[in-house]
Amino acid sequence: MFCCIFALALVGCNEPKKKPSNNVFNNQNPEVCDNLIDDDGDGTIDCADLDCLGVGNCGNQNNNNINNNNNTQHMFTLRGKVWGPGADNASMLDVNRIPVPQALVAAYSYEPPDPTPLPGGLCNQCVDVPNGVIHAFSDTDGSFELFLYPNTNYWLVVQKGEFRRVTQYTAGGLDEVEDLEPAAGLPRNPATTLPNRFNPNLKQWIPKILVVEGTYEQMDLLFESMGFDYGVEIVVVSDSSASGIFNDMNQLRQYNLIVTTCGDDASYLTTATARANLRQYVYEGGKLYVDDFSYDFAEQPFPEFLNFMADGSTCGMGTSAPGTVGDCNNWSSYSPMGTPGDPYLDAWLGIINPGGTIELLAAWDIIHSMNPGLQGECEDDMDPNCVDGNYIGPPKVWMYGDWSGYTHNPVTVSWNYYCGKVLYTVYHTHSGSGGTGWDYALILQEKIMMYLIMEIQTCTDPVIVE
Repeated sequence: MFCCIFALALVGCNEPKKKPSNNVFNNQNPEVCDNLIDDDGDGTIDCADLDCLGVGNCGNQNNNNINNNNNTQHMFTLRGKVWGPGADNASMLDVNRIPVPQALVAAYSYEPPDPTPLPGGLCNQCVDVPNGVIHAFSDTDGSFELFLYPNTNYWLVVQKGEFRRVTQYTAGGLDEVEDLEPAAGLPRNPATTLPNRFNPNLKQWIPKILVVEGTYEQMDLLFESMGFDYGVEIVVVSDSSASGIFNDMNQLRQYNLIVTTCGDDASYLTTATARANLRQYVYEGGKLYVDDFSYDFAEQPFPEFLNFMADGSTCGMGTSAPGTVGDCNNWSSYSPMGTPGDPYLDAWLGIINPGGTIELLAAWDIIHSMNPGLQGECEDDMDPNCVDGNYIGPPKVWMYGDWSGYTHNPVTVSWNYYCGKVLYTVYHTHSGSGGTGWDYALILQEKIMMYLIMEIQTCTDPVIVE
């Protein structure tokens, strides 16, 4: 049985690391509980393996969430799927309900601490799931499975980056199974739906988001179709009037994520203060999502990573940013056919867009080339990108595009900079037609954008780039 829980204290809490042992099946060999060997091949050893519950010195503590074929301990099974914000609302269009892969689902036997509020919690550092906490990371379709102690009270945490919901849950009886998924077309279970409101009293957290709107794009339809309070909880400011924010580090630190939309009126970005502040903001853990004509929000503080093609000429070459915003804008639109450069994004698109093509509407700017740049510190001397303790690498490509004159050209890329991340994409939301609020049907590239927003604000290690 679920119920909302309340808390008063705000203490530190970072996002757990993904473990390679999650969501796999054991082989048929029994686990020996005291030989320091993973006998049954499930990625866990001795007392960390579910087989060893109550055996020898292992006691009753276990943090394995594996579907183990050799369990001698009878447990309660909890199944479900993690869904994107708004999926639990009956007003949401079913086509806008998107599954969330690689989300943490953890069953705490005690009330977990709340996330650290901003500005102290800007760096979302990856940490291990606490020992003894039963947990899983959702599969590509959002599905998960936990083996819980029967008739036991838990705090169920569902988290993707800064999106986090905590709900009290009581496990059922011995060998019983509960599937939290409703019938197709019905609102999803609130306990496994990421929140769209920031309400710590109800144990719901979302990233603090600033949208810097350019002349050519707004994002109200995207966010409102998922139930976000656009213009209130999601702060919106025009690019031409945001100079005070970008010239003040204390204001920047109030946001986990800054989204900049298509426009080129942010002339203040060429100042040394704004450039340095943006670079420092990302260094400390801030995330930048930059699209199309607003490229200067990425190029001015990080000129070393990307070069552009503007109306037939190269632009932004070298390690010095252009002296004027908008210099690298390409004033000819194109709609590339996309090919995912990330295997997890590719698999996810296979679920929400099975067998379909990926047409990315109304892109303008063109990435000419990518260059390696400093992304953090490293310790692996065998990695060719690890140079004298510094990780020097090119951007990661999330999506390639094909269009007239271009084949397999990067159209969505990102890079780390210590604890933060920067993502740049040449296409924007390009809102479809018809409907507002809950009645607006997201087009494919808007769903991709929401996927990427959730991905780039997941945890990073502020020192070691993995």
